Amino acid sequence: MKKSTLYLVDDHQLVIDGIISLVESSGDWEVIGYANSGEEAMKKIPILKPDIILMDLEMPGMNGLQCTEKLLAQNPGYKIVILTFHHEKALVQKMVKMGIAGYIVKNAPRQEFLTGLQMVKQGTKFYSSQLTESMLEVTPLTVKRESNVKLLALLTQREREVLQLIAEGISSKEIADRLHLSPGTVETHRKNLLKKLNARNSAELIRMAITEGLLN
Repeated sequence: MKKSTLYLVDDHQLVIDGIISLVESSGDWEVIGYANSGEEAMKKIPILKPDIILMDLEMPGMNGLQCTEKLLAQNPGYKIVILTFHHEKALVQKMVKMGIAGYIVKNAPRQEFLTGLQMVKQGTKFYSSQLTESMLEVTPLTVKRESNVKLLALLTQREREVLQLIAEGISSKEIADRLHLSPGTVETHRKNLLKKLNARNSAELIRMAITEGLLN
């Protein structure tokens, strides 16, 4: 029986190698290629025409959200499954609205991952069990400004931790103590957050993050 084909888009080679080992050991899938950037994926996918595209979100250059948007604009028939650690409500809803075929969180169990691929192959959308129903309900009120939602995928885990503590009103010194960082490093994270979220000050940064569903 002919195997179904996968194309992987992720900037971490270790992740790619792990997925190749996992899916090919199942006997149902063949990985026909991979890309470490959105730009590379845009060149290869139209040529290879995989059955399913596994897409990471956080990559340098063209991130996964931007790449997904461009691919689906080019061919709405692409079956793109997001594979990421990020599962903020606004981001998930944006991707669902965009027309993805599935959304799997990277720490999902092995069997859930393989089941998700099979369901997508058969034409059924699949979402990780970690995603709540409210995350998947897309309405004009819950889908926020596109430009800001795109920024969510650009924050590192450490930046999210710093932002959460800033929102709680904790000083840079206290944040440094909690996260075992130097105050200077915390200030660097704060400046990066202002730049990435296009905020003029901390108050605007926090307000935007809460509005876009980044913070609890």
